[in-house]
Formats: sequence, structure tokens, C-alpha cells
Amino acid sequence: MQFQIVTNHAGSDLSGDPTFTLERVFASGTEGRRDVSHLLDRTYGYRSLREVQWHLADRFGVQPRNVRVHGADIRREHPMS
Repeated sequence: MQFQIVTNHAGSDLSGDPTFTLERVFASGTEGRRDVSHLLDRTYGYRSLREVQWHLADRFGVQPRNVRVHGADIRREHPMS
């Protein structure tokens, strides 16, 4: 399965490592591209693409090695208010 993600900068976790949230998630397959954002917790602070890969694999019932995640370079930084 292939996924394209659009991320937001979320801050940092308790150890100070940067995190990001998923703004949008699109699955690509033989039926084309479909928005699957509603199937995931978009408030969770991910620390890596690998973590996203494992979460998507678990959600869709496939092996992590069969999940490809693209689009991490689309990350958007939001200014602090």
C-alpha cells in the first residue's frame, strides 16, 4: 500500500524530540487516490516516518514492509502565537 501524507509541525515530546501530526493522509491504489485521513488520529505526535508506517500497517492490517509513505517534505511549520 502506498500513502501520501501532509504533516504539520506539532512541537516536541517529553524528551524534547520534534514531533509532527498528520494533516491529511491519502492512499494510492488501483482505484486511484482516496482520502483516508478520517481513519487515523490526526492529533497524535509522530516522531518519525517509520512510526507512521507501522501505524498505517496496523490500521490497514498489512505488514509494515508492504507500506510505503511519501510526502514528508510537505511539512508545514506554523508560527507560534
